[in-house]
Amino acid sequence: MSKLKAGVILFAIFILSLYCAFYFENSYQHLIRYLYIAFTNNKISFFFPGKYIHFASWGFVISFGLFTITLCFVIYRQTNKQRVINISLAMFLFVISLLIHCYSDSLFKLIECTACNDGTRKLHYNEINYDSIFISSLVIAIIPAVITAIRKRIKLKHKTIT
Repeated sequence: MSKLKAGVILFAIFILSLYCAFYFENSYQHLIRYLYIAFTNNKISFFFPGKYIHFASWGFVISFGLFTITLCFVIYRQTNKQRVINISLAMFLFVISLLIHCYSDSLFKLIECTACNDGTRKLHYNEINYDSIFISSLVIAIIPAVITAIRKRIKLKHKTIT
């Protein structure tokens, strides 16, 4: 495949991933708020403002685009078995890191509240840093694919030297 063709395909994937991230950020924020409530047994609730207008943040959208491009670039030269393993592991690690981050942060939000009524806390929507949760989960998710690519590159380099 020519470099121009590969570049056009990667650019198209990047634009498509930006578009997807723009539309699923609201659902992602609902999921995070649900996890905060579920992990604390309804001790955290959210103040629903009357006029809440939210636009997707650039950090969220760009980080998902970069994650998608990096993952495509890293798994391009891998075998199909490695691709399936790395993508499955990436999804698993993303979900696990998301759950761990939400669990620990929701408990810390309850612990830091000293003037809460009956141990319950009411949060505003913007008191949770959704972007940092998402970006840290993406970074953790891509680690296995990058390690596999580095190992393959080192093995190929040692093979050409000897």
